[in-house]
Amino acid sequence: MSIFPLSILVAVAFFTTAIMYLKQNVNSYLDIVALLMVLGGTLSVGMMTLPWDLRKDLKLALQKLWKKTGPSYQSALEDCLATMKGQVPTATEGQLHRRILLDGVELLSLGVPTERLQKILEERVHQYGRRQKKVANSLRSLAKYPPAFGLMGTVLGLVNVMNGVSKGLSGKQTAFEMALALVATMYGLVLANLVLNPAGELIQKKASDEEDLGHMAVQTLMLMAQNTSLLEAQETLNSYAPEEQQLHLNSAGLET
Repeated sequence: MSIFPLSILVAVAFFTTAIMYLKQNVNSYLDIVALLMVLGGTLSVGMMTLPWDLRKDLKLALQKLWKKTGPSYQSALEDCLATMKGQVPTATEGQLHRRILLDGVELLSLGVPTERLQKILEERVHQYGRRQKKVANSLRSLAKYPPAFGLMGTVLGLVNVMNGVSKGLSGKQTAFEMALALVATMYGLVLANLVLNPAGELIQKKASDEEDLGHMAVQTLMLMAQNTSLLEAQETLNSYAPEEQQLHLNSAGLET
């Protein structure tokens, strides 16, 4: 399971434990009107502000939230070294470094000059990261609105309470209705700070990691163009990876 849904489940577990500790009924926090106000309002704003011109990137970014984490530096290093051995990995959706490797090998075979090749591939990496970060920023911007719609739901609830009081609503029922009205504000805060903001942050983090792997793939192709040995290429590419994910002689299948 991806870290995103797992984190939400952890939060729900702790919230439920807190409610049980207070000896309250979970049903006291369920209000369909509040839910409709927050979700409906946020959805309407999302329809206006999300980058629908980047539908494919938006879909890909949201899918990554629910999938296991993407390729590691170590697996990307293995792909890069395999490419240098003539074993180009299959390009799959959402794995930028593999797409760069595949396209780069094709461009090399067509005789594209090294400097021009580097500019083309670096621009592809940059534009991919720009699109993914645009999606991330749009989600973080959207997170501003659920608390406001939650407050609107609370106001509606309080108006309903005041109408009830004017019609002779009992003190006990009035207190219950007022508490229920505040649930809308809670929904807005939860949606903003547990879902939208973290989703935006995680998408941006994944985009930055993928850009790093994309730059590693570009460097691989430059090394190939210079006929660099596997050993030297491995040590050069290791510079992109954390120490614990670097490859060394035998692990890369090189002769010692």
